[in-house]
Amino acid sequence: MDCTIRNSILSAGFAAGFLIYIAVCPLQAQQGLGGADPLSMPADRVSDSFQIYSSLIPLGETANPRWSHEKWLVADSTVTVVPDDEPCSPAIDPERAKKFSPSMNPHLAVHFPEKYREDGEEILADFDAHCHERWNLDGGSWSVSEPLLLLSGKEQNEFKLIRFRVDTEGKFSPETIAKYKGAVAIYSFSGAYFNRNHTVALVHATHWCGSLCGEGFWTGFVLEDGVWKRQAWGGTMWIS
Repeated sequence: MDCTIRNSILSAGFAAGFLIYIAVCPLQAQQGLGGADPLSMPADRVSDSFQIYSSLIPLGETANPRWSHEKWLVADSTVTVVPDDEPCSPAIDPERAKKFSPSMNPHLAVHFPEKYREDGEEILADFDAHCHERWNLDGGSWSVSEPLLLLSGKEQNEFKLIRFRVDTEGKFSPETIAKYKGAVAIYSFSGAYFNRNHTVALVHATHWCGSLCGEGFWTGFVLEDGVWKRQAWGGTMWIS
């Protein structure tokens, strides 16, 4: 992700313990699209992944009641946080391993609590096995009450222009404009990465809601009584 760091602060509220850097990230960089075509998501992670994704909609500032929640727009494939030409597991200086890093690679960005240290090692191994893969998001069930549209790259660009009312020459039909009415953001997700027992998970989630409106972060989940519950683990997140 090619972002310009503007500042760094310590967050409050739910994200307590997260280091945040304010960044200017173009939409394409936020999406983290890899070069290869997306694949079908491995069957053994579909159900859990879609439960986790659904629980994250809406996310970030767009969860505030002042935002419209009439329709959800989601990128139709998972995104990656590591470029195809970079290793999934980077070389880490032991003396800096626990310090702040602007990288969104989970090896550097996520600090697992001691209770989940071994689970974290297994999750990172799962990440390393799949970090350059993108998966289609049309193979599972979404648990949301409002209409949800999966958007191709072309449709995401359409929404971006329509969000800024860039239609001075009648570029978009009334039907195309109506398709996005009631939606204020595009949500994107990485693959969900799991420990061996599929009881602890990690996912990167982002939203884009305008030119300098968006954020992205890693968040942990623990399976309790059949429900994936979000965890407030420490780590790095970006905001633009």
